[in-house]
Amino acid sequence: MNIYIEGNIGTGKTTFLTFLKENSIDIPLNIVYEPVDQWQQIKDSAGKNLLEHFYENQDKWSFAFQMNSFISRVKKVEDISREYPDNINIVERSVFTDRQCFAKNCFETGKLNEIEYEIYCRWHDWLCTEFQVKPMGFIYLKTSPEVSHERILKRSRAGEEGIPLDYLKLLHNLHEEWLLNPINNTSPVLVLDITDNFYECAIKKQAILDKIKTFIINLK
Repeated sequence: MNIYIEGNIGTGKTTFLTFLKENSIDIPLNIVYEPVDQWQQIKDSAGKNLLEHFYENQDKWSFAFQMNSFISRVKKVEDISREYPDNINIVERSVFTDRQCFAKNCFETGKLNEIEYEIYCRWHDWLCTEFQVKPMGFIYLKTSPEVSHERILKRSRAGEEGIPLDYLKLLHNLHEEWLLNPINNTSPVLVLDITDNFYECAIKKQAILDKIKTFIINLK
């Protein structure tokens, strides 16, 4: 079973996964982080990584980044599923976000041309058919693009310092149109407003854990 943690860049998905890893809900889970480290390890001779290239010049690097993104996600889910097949996978972002939000945005803004987008969609369709990546549900970490932008600046991840607020607004709208529209998404969604820092309050933390446990139980 795959449950995906979704949300805009900077909403705090990695922090949220670590929170789940450190706080038991009495259900065996595989915590699967986004393979950002793998993207940062792909470098040119000058030492600049794929993530940095993408945010610096999306017109040139969108196809390479989007292809590598969903392939690396599938491999990571497959690897941990083989190692711990009886656990539920809680995965930071999905290949479906790649397509419905990031690749779609690149295509609609002209950063992926028609042929590149067609190649991307064909390979995406095949991988999603051949591998066990189907979502049983989504946990949508929701906040405003402005809050996401503040968090990006605060964490200072290499390659992300130039992400503009307008880009985050586009991605926010695409997440909303996809996850919250029953025509575009038929899988159950648990929406969690994480604008406030609930990690500092024991009562709020337990309330979040209870919601997640109930959500997962109802999916089985």
